[in-house]
Amino acid sequence: MLKFFGISKKDKISVEDTGKIFSVALNKVVNDGFPEIQSFLNKNNNLDKSPNISGKDIKWFRLIIFTGNLHLLTTKFEENESLELRNQILDYLLPYLDDDKEVSMDLFLNYETYFKDILVKQINPIESMAVAVFDKYNINDCQSELLKRKNEPNPVLFNELKKYLSHFLWNWDEFLEKCKVTF
Repeated sequence: MLKFFGISKKDKISVEDTGKIFSVALNKVVNDGFPEIQSFLNKNNNLDKSPNISGKDIKWFRLIIFTGNLHLLTTKFEENESLELRNQILDYLLPYLDDDKEVSMDLFLNYETYFKDILVKQINPIESMAVAVFDKYNINDCQSELLKRKNEPNPVLFNELKKYLSHFLWNWDEFLEKCKVTF
């Protein structure tokens, strides 16, 4: 009844705790989900040969998922709030990329620039993530000659990949329905 009148009882959660929850959960999803993406691409019937993605190749995937999700902050929060939350999240995400904080920050910032360049052309974050996966794992080299020359992903493979990647996006709507982030 209170929700009907626009009043709801949400748990208040600090930016720091939000950053920690987001980072730990997102990293777990990446670790648990990467083997499925790896298998999907390595055994895909829409490719002429396997890209032979190994377990150590999770680093690129982690960067793709992290940058795609951080981009979504700007769609759910005011500019200053998203910046504050992004910085807090980065403090927790960077150790997953490299033990050296400077190296991981450089890696992330370079990748974020790369991702933003893709976003300019694709607009949709999931499509941008799929393009990044296609590019970083050299999937074009594994396609038929016609698609290689066009430098375009197989549309069936690309749509399936987008469906897989949609499971790696943080559900801010659900989170914000239950919690109020205090800035």
